Amino acid sequence: MSEEYWLADSEARVLGPIGLEVITTLHARGKLLDVRAVSRDGRKFVPLREMPELQAVLLAPVTVNDGQRAQQEATRQIRDWLASIQSRATQEIFKVPQSASRDAWRAAFFSLVHRYVPSRLPPDTTPELRLACEDAFLALSERMVEIERQFRAPAANLAPPPPPLPAVEPPPTARLNHRSNGVQVSLSLRRGDARPFTQDLEHSWQTDCLFIATAERIVPGTPVEVAVGFEGHVTQLHATGRVMASRVGGFTVRLLNLGEDQRGLIRTWVARATTK
Repeated sequence: MSEEYWLADSEARVLGPIGLEVITTLHARGKLLDVRAVSRDGRKFVPLREMPELQAVLLAPVTVNDGQRAQQEATRQIRDWLASIQSRATQEIFKVPQSASRDAWRAAFFSLVHRYVPSRLPPDTTPELRLACEDAFLALSERMVEIERQFRAPAANLAPPPPPLPAVEPPPTARLNHRSNGVQVSLSLRRGDARPFTQDLEHSWQTDCLFIATAERIVPGTPVEVAVGFEGHVTQLHATGRVMASRVGGFTVRLLNLGEDQRGLIRTWVARATTK
């Protein structure tokens, strides 16, 4: 029986087990352009260079069609643009004067952001281009939120403020330990708090994902070791994964190779926390 392998990409998605012949065929069709780690057992993943037989296949030249090439170039352009605007003033990005009216700011925002709206992307959009558009959408939206705050009327011209809303407990902040081979994350959850499993509406516990609230920006694709403690439970969740997306306020981890007992622990915790 031929040897089989597992392949992981930059979004921590895993394909396998598949044989070398199938891998060769998929690569030739341009389907395996983002392999970041490989495994022989589906549990321990190593860099591609540590499996020469796979490296020879996956680094071989591949014919990319015009559609794929165009999406790769679009992804690169968006990433370069995001990097270029980090230190630029918002009026430079929106191309309006600082003294512009609220309507002018909004018109400039909608003119910029419409091309990045995730729901408007065609079905065949690559995961890399989709993630780049999501990051651009969020970056522009965060800038516009700050502009909207500047247009709030002075307190003297407002009616008496409504009573304050009940205090909302901040999301649990994880402890991060950076290592040469990735990041270790330790998280303690209080009873009734399932936000790390439900906060990211697109990638929740149902897709084996976990949102880590932190001020740090972690590069997508970074390997992660996760330890989650549950108040009142002796059992902890220990898992490995990779960063899928990093944004203001935290990052999302795709947990790899969860067992059914681990999924059952998460499912039970979320059900108890979200049941009224």
